[in-house]
Amino acid sequence: IFLCLDLILWFVRTLELFAAFEKLGPKLIMIFDTMKDFLFFVCFLLIFLFGYSISSWSLMTTDNQVSWNYNSDGSLFNATVSGAGSGLWTWQLLRDVINFGVWKIFGQVDSIDGTDAYSVVTFILTILFVAVANVLLLSVLIALFNITIQNVQMQSHRIWRYQRFLLVSEYNNKPPLPPPFNTIYYLYSIICYIIKKIKHYNQKHRDGIL
Repeated sequence: IFLCLDLILWFVRTLELFAAFEKLGPKLIMIFDTMKDFLFFVCFLLIFLFGYSISSWSLMTTDNQVSWNYNSDGSLFNATVSGAGSGLWTWQLLRDVINFGVWKIFGQVDSIDGTDAYSVVTFILTILFVAVANVLLLSVLIALFNITIQNVQMQSHRIWRYQRFLLVSEYNNKPPLPPPFNTIYYLYSIICYIIKKIKHYNQKHRDGIL
């Protein structure tokens, strides 16, 4: 797993090479800036997502988990939870709840069976959530992306020059040997630094005596 994640980060790291190109460099800034806007968007979306998913999933699974007992006259006698409420929580439940709502954001809405009150309310909540997520929130996200791209485009040449300077400066300060042979270079640099400090100390000591 860690090797797979490391491979992904390595490929993302290679995008930095495009910073040296005048046309592609500002595009990287656009990507990273729009990702910042996307993170703010996700925070708002999660509020609606968890609110809808938890409520709808609770309504859909009520009949399987709660038993309603009525008297002969039709009045409610009591309600019992299956298994006395124990064993209802699992990590799979959390995954099912999130999976139930997250695909609604992309318009993949499954039909909701049933004609009872729980199914009707779930159906209405689904319509409201899809309308808010697909129409309102996604439109706001696209508008934020447009503003960010326009701001970067207006100063694209200055951004490219700054990126190119950082890239050249970074590779200029890196050791000439690739890993793991750069350890030899670092050891050599440390030894040279120590020798330089010793010479400086001896020179300062001799000047003090004179």
